[in-house]
Amino acid sequence: MEASRTELRDGRTAVLRPAVPDDAAAITKYVNIIGAEGRFVLRERATWTIDEERRTIAAADGRQAVFFVAEIDRRLSGLINLTRGRWAKDAHLAEFGMSCLPDCRAIGLGTALLTRGIAWARSVGVRKLTLEVFGTNDRAISLYRKMGFIEEARLPGQYIIDGRPVEGVIMALWL
Repeated sequence: MEASRTELRDGRTAVLRPAVPDDAAAITKYVNIIGAEGRFVLRERATWTIDEERRTIAAADGRQAVFFVAEIDRRLSGLINLTRGRWAKDAHLAEFGMSCLPDCRAIGLGTALLTRGIAWARSVGVRKLTLEVFGTNDRAISLYRKMGFIEEARLPGQYIIDGRPVEGVIMALWL
């Protein structure tokens, strides 16, 4: 898998590439930034060591799992990780998670990451991509719909954010 470049709406260029174990410290720092926002991802902070992150990245073999990072001005600015089902009955599925730094949202980076993830899924024979997103994350839900994802379920009260119940929204794209 090679690196690719994409022009963003704000004039900057993003480089999308597979993550490598040397990215572990930057990914951990990144996860802590996104998690500290408290409203877009499940974790408030990274819960693994840098060595554990290195092993996770190294285990992404490009066939069962893949981890792409996006860099803008040599700073890790977004990521997407996709993992296929492990068993014969779910090997046609891949789940994913993705995010972008706050100052890198609404400029096309999420679209670029998701496009890269969809291309990978097709290349390895995945037939269905799935994700779960907080029902309060309107921007992400809008992106997924724009990319062809449909809602499959809403799970009322699945999460508590800022003391209030928030539904989980399960979305999918058939490839």
